[in-house]
Amino acid sequence: MAGIVSFILNIVANAGAAMRSSGLSSSPQLGPGAAFGLILVVIWALATIVPSLTLTVRRLHDSNKSGWMILLGLIPCAGPIFLLVFTLGSAPAGQRFDQPAGY
Repeated sequence: MAGIVSFILNIVANAGAAMRSSGLSSSPQLGPGAAFGLILVVIWALATIVPSLTLTVRRLHDSNKSGWMILLGLIPCAGPIFLLVFTLGSAPAGQRFDQPAGY
């Protein structure tokens, strides 16, 4: 669902970013709808980043891996692929992360 909303917001931002040139200047300027579309995209990104990170850590825990492995996503190109592979499986030993820390 979040992917669909992001896709639609990007379409709105790009549709509002109709390029126009001003007279003698050869540099293109963004249309007035671009700012509105970009603001919507930024608000959506800020609203979904924490839940996305939390969900990824939960999936890593389900596969009995440390949540710190989410930092693999920072590796250019290969990092997101590693995260996808690591979050696909599930292991019964991952239940150790469901236990409260103090007990």
